[in-house]
Amino acid sequence: MVETTPIRFFEHMPSQGELVDRFDRRLTYLRISVTDRCNMRCDYCRPAADAYKAEPHSQILTFEEIERIARLAAEKGVNKIRITGGEPLVRRDMPKLVEKLAAIPGITDLSMTTNATLLAKYADALVQAGLNRINISLDSLNALRFRKLTGAELAPVLEGIQAAKRAGLAPIKLNTVLMRGINAGEGQSEVAELIDFAVEHGATIRFIELMPMKYGMDWDKHYISIDEVLAEPGVSERIDLTAVAENCNTAASYLPLKNASQKVGFITPMSERFCDGCNRLRLTADGHLRSCLPADSELNLRDLMRGSGSDDDILAMFRRSALMKPKIGTYAFDKDSEQRSMIHIGG
Repeated sequence: MVETTPIRFFEHMPSQGELVDRFDRRLTYLRISVTDRCNMRCDYCRPAADAYKAEPHSQILTFEEIERIARLAAEKGVNKIRITGGEPLVRRDMPKLVEKLAAIPGITDLSMTTNATLLAKYADALVQAGLNRINISLDSLNALRFRKLTGAELAPVLEGIQAAKRAGLAPIKLNTVLMRGINAGEGQSEVAELIDFAVEHGATIRFIELMPMKYGMDWDKHYISIDEVLAEPGVSERIDLTAVAENCNTAASYLPLKNASQKVGFITPMSERFCDGCNRLRLTADGHLRSCLPADSELNLRDLMRGSGSDDDILAMFRRSALMKPKIGTYAFDKDSEQRSMIHIGG
C-alpha cells in the first residue's frame, strides 16, 4: 500500500529527537534510490518487459529534493547514506548529487551500489565529489552466464572494478546474489571462483540469499541457503568455518579466509533474519519513504514536498515512517502476488 498523507496530519507533531522506532532501534542509515531505470535486466530485480514500467521523469525526485530530504534526515541522526537505483550511474550528472550529499553536516559515510558498467567513466569524478565507498554487483564471472542473467556484457563490469581500485574507492565490496541452477548449487557453483577473484583484487565479497522481491519470479526454484553454500567442498577449503562470525553492526556476517587477509560476508535475509539490528530507511526514486524492505507500506514524501510541505512536515513523516517499521519484516511476495519489485524500491 502506498499512502499519501495530508499535510494537516503533521501540524501539531513535535520535531525533536533522533529517529527511533517502536523497538528502540535508532535509524541512522538512509538508502536513496535515484532512478528506477537500469541498463541491465537481472532476473531477481527487474520484472519481465511486459510487467515493467518505469516512472515518468516528472515523478522522480530532483537532486534538490533529494538533498533537502537527506539534510533533514541528517539533522535527526542519519549519518550514513547509500545511493542506489536501478543503476544510479544511468542518471545524468550523478557526481553533482554526490557533491551535494557529501557536503551535508553529519553525513560521515557516503557510498553507492552500482553494477559498474559505467564506473570506468565516472569513478574519478565520484571520488572527487566526495564518494567514500562502492559496492559492485557481480553475480557471475562466466561471460555467457553473465549475459544470460543480466542481458549485459561482463567486460565493462571488470573494467569498472579496476577503475574503482585506481580511483581509491576502498574498500570495494562485491555483492553476489546466490541462485540455484545459475551461480550456486551442484554443478553450477561459482562461489569458490568468486572468492578467489575478490582476493586477487583486494576486495571483500558478500554472498546474498535470494529474496522474493520481483513480480512473477519463481523464487522456490532458485533459492539456496547460505548453509548449503558453505557446505560446498571448494568453499569450506577457503573459509575458516571454525571462526566466530563478525557482524560489524551490519546485515552481513563475516568469516575469515584461511589463506588470505580478507573476510567473506554472508547476508541471510531468508534463513537467518537480522531485523533486530536493522537501522535503515529507504527513499524510492519517486519519493516514497519505506521503513522495511519487504513491507509494502510507504509514505509519499514527494507529494508532500511538492504540495508546499514544510521541513517540520517532512520530519514528521520520517518519524511516522519510523513508527511504522515492523519488528520483523515478512516476505510474502510470490509469483501470484503483486508488490513493488526491487528495481522500483532501490537495492
